[in-house]
Amino acid sequence: MFTGIVEELGEIVAVEPDGDSATLSIRGPLVTEDAVHGASIAVNGVCLTVVDVKDGVFTADVIKETLDKSSLGALRAGSKVNLERPVRLSDRLGGHLVQGHVDGVGELVSRATPLRDPWRR
Repeated sequence: MFTGIVEELGEIVAVEPDGDSATLSIRGPLVTEDAVHGASIAVNGVCLTVVDVKDGVFTADVIKETLDKSSLGALRAGSKVNLERPVRLSDRLGGHLVQGHVDGVGELVSRATPLRDPWRR
């Protein structure tokens, strides 16, 4: 489970296609401090499982369904990504509980820009 609060801005180091899936290498010194094989890290809100970690970079295998139904399919080397470690039961919840599992795809049909900045007086 995640809080949805970004801990670190990471960077995609490499995207290695493997048939319908891909292996992502992601630089994130903060989130890899205590990461081990099998740990979960949210990348742009999507829960990924750490396959390997070394020198502040972790790798994760991503299946076709996840690549197709999330922002991860558009990532390239150099892309910036939001990173978050899972919440521990002893942590304060400063956000909300988020699973990070993709359940479906939505389509943005329109976007309206506010007429004025609500914070400006």
